[in-house]
Amino acid sequence: MLPRGGVGALLRAVPRLMLLTLVTLLLHAAAAAAATPGDPRVADAWALQGDRPMGVASAWDRVTGGDTVVAVLDTGVDLGHPDLRDNLWTNRDEVPGNGRDDDGNGFVDDVHGADVISEDGDPRDDNGHGTHVAGIIGARGGNGIGTAGVSWRVRIMAVKVLDSRAGGDTAGVARGIDYAIAEGAKVINLSLAGPSRSSLLDDAIDRARGAGILVVVAAGNQGSDLALAPAWPAASPAENVLAVAAGDEGGALSPVSNFGAGVDLVAPGDSILSTAMGGGYEWRTGTSMAAPMVTGAAALLASAAPAAGWRSLASALASGARRRSLPIGGGALDVASSLRQLVPTPATPEAATTRTPTSTPQPSGADARRALIAAQRRAARTADQRARRAARRERTRARARARLRSSKSRSKARSARSQRVRAA
Repeated sequence: MLPRGGVGALLRAVPRLMLLTLVTLLLHAAAAAAATPGDPRVADAWALQGDRPMGVASAWDRVTGGDTVVAVLDTGVDLGHPDLRDNLWTNRDEVPGNGRDDDGNGFVDDVHGADVISEDGDPRDDNGHGTHVAGIIGARGGNGIGTAGVSWRVRIMAVKVLDSRAGGDTAGVARGIDYAIAEGAKVINLSLAGPSRSSLLDDAIDRARGAGILVVVAAGNQGSDLALAPAWPAASPAENVLAVAAGDEGGALSPVSNFGAGVDLVAPGDSILSTAMGGGYEWRTGTSMAAPMVTGAAALLASAAPAAGWRSLASALASGARRRSLPIGGGALDVASSLRQLVPTPATPEAATTRTPTSTPQPSGADARRALIAAQRRAARTADQRARRAARRERTRARARARLRSSKSRSKARSARSQRVRAA
């Protein structure tokens, strides 16, 4: 029963600090409720249940996604899937349906991506693998249908580099990477692997590094040590590559997953529910499912820190990982911990209220002027560095567009240097 005077009297009776604590708890509870997707199939996705599998629930309390552009280089994507269509990347420089290459990248009407096999702007999936991968990264969260991706909101760039049998070659993958560079992707997902190293792919990954792109790759499904039986590009020494093994619901390594010191992270990859062709949903197992968990996490981190480059994202994912006794070089994906590494949790109101005040000596007028000048110079240097980085990225994108257009690139794609790859 409320005291006389109702709610107002009750609130006046509560000390200010207790009231602040109560309000903070209520706000956190409301945020947590708002950050729990109400999509009906989320309950069937074990990797999204709370923090135990990979720390995603606490990460969602802080951020659920944004406009990070993620290139999915795979068998294509079901562009009409109701859980994906609102999260598709759109090429603003292309006029849909006019039969022209408006942006000069070598592909006509590439509105949501490109097919580098058929050399056209229609990256529709004819296998299902790429649609499943895309849903793990970014099925639309909170829309009341299906399931949710690690990043509820994201911009999925569909780049078809594998055929209807989920096969392809490194020349096509390299061309897909150039497309992702040209169109401004922040993260590339490669849920594919091959037994042989390719200089074409090495060079393309290095170009992606120059464009500031993080490349997340599947470790492969042979159940082998990469040191003894390398799978590529997972075994790549490139700094901007993260190789991902598959884990099961119990926290162990999946029996199909490759492993070894060259594997950077393990993420859920066993019996993963995600989007399927034709608007449905299905379970799949493999490192192809684990890699997009990390890609989705990278997209989530990038939406919280848009200025972060590939090095910052990779460092946060690696340093935030859980250390486990698994036969890999890194740890297990922890999205919330990685987010804290990149963007520290702000102080709570109660902590700010109880902080002990300290006296700070006031600077003299001359000291204040010097400090102001130093701050202005630092800001100018920072702005100049950002402008130079942006200019470099734009030059890199322009070179990638030119490479896509050139007939030399297309003939090079058929060269003997290309190696076979398959969905992992």
